[in-house]
Amino acid sequence: MKSTSLVAALLALGLAQPALSHHSAAVFYQLDKTITVEGVVKQYSLGNPHARIFLTVKGEDGKDQDWLAEGGSRTVLLRKGWTGDEVKPGDTVKIIGNPSRDGSYVVHWETLVLADGTKLWGEDTPQPGQLEELRKKRGEAPSAGGEAPK
Repeated sequence: MKSTSLVAALLALGLAQPALSHHSAAVFYQLDKTITVEGVVKQYSLGNPHARIFLTVKGEDGKDQDWLAEGGSRTVLLRKGWTGDEVKPGDTVKIIGNPSRDGSYVVHWETLVLADGTKLWGEDTPQPGQLEELRKKRGEAPSAGGEAPK
């Protein structure tokens, strides 16, 4: 009986962990604001739970600041064609995204702009306008007003 209770408790704990680890970006970032951060890549990881770029940014005072840009999940980005070779240490990049709520040097990245100007969407959600485009292809009504989907 004790071993059954122990197994049940461990199973419940194991099932609860994914729910506890998942979070909304709104908890950590100001999703209604956008900033652009430009710097030199120190490290890049297309890992779980999110892609991360560590970069050095020149502050307004001219001093180096260590920033972290957190992007979408590995699984979704791999499905979108990311390989893990998008950037490397020493590359200069721009990150466009949402600033942290606590003022730390962390940004929730939406767009990664490479040195050659290539823009890569780095978020799990569709790019702006992408859902409307898909709805049009399917013959569905726009999301704001209009007729119900056919």
